[in-house]
Amino acid sequence: MRLRMNNHQQQLQAWRKKKGIAAGSGMGTSPVIPATMLFVALLVAVCFGATAARSSHARHTDADDAIRLPSSFGAGGRPWNCCDSAIKDASLPAWRCNDVVDKCSADCQDCEASPAGDGFVCGDFILSLTEPPVCTPRPWDCCDSVACTRDYIPNCMCLDKVESCSSNCERCEFLYHSDPPRFQCRDIFHGYPGPKCRTWISTSN
Repeated sequence: MRLRMNNHQQQLQAWRKKKGIAAGSGMGTSPVIPATMLFVALLVAVCFGATAARSSHARHTDADDAIRLPSSFGAGGRPWNCCDSAIKDASLPAWRCNDVVDKCSADCQDCEASPAGDGFVCGDFILSLTEPPVCTPRPWDCCDSVACTRDYIPNCMCLDKVESCSSNCERCEFLYHSDPPRFQCRDIFHGYPGPKCRTWISTSN
């Protein structure tokens, strides 16, 4: 009888070993459970990643990607109202103002310290087919031949010979040896020379 029970116990232990059931335990470790736990962990990770992505997208507002269009020029929300030192982008009709100010406008997205450290410069560009208005009137309305210093904000003088000087010119010199008679404004302007009299947009077509 004892031999039969020993054989029975040996068979039971062999069966438990085959099924992966520990001796003395009424429950085995099913291979389905680790796979289920792995799936749940993967699902939680995916949901967490999606939530983080939505949160990051919510912080990245439309204003970060906004392009200032010509229609916004002259309306509220522009980074500057006028500019004495506007420069044009080489490939786009976009303008940046290099004027040094004590404080950037609240609408300026890219406010940086000036190279000389005497104020701030707004690095925003405005799209416009025409040059933005100046804050300080230049001594000339336009100029094709200009001489400027190489300073960050240059001093410029227009060398054009004109029929009459602009009303903003204080030193209008008559060129006696000119034929026909011409005038030349001898004022020096602190800032960029402004637009040319021959527009950069071709009108030949």
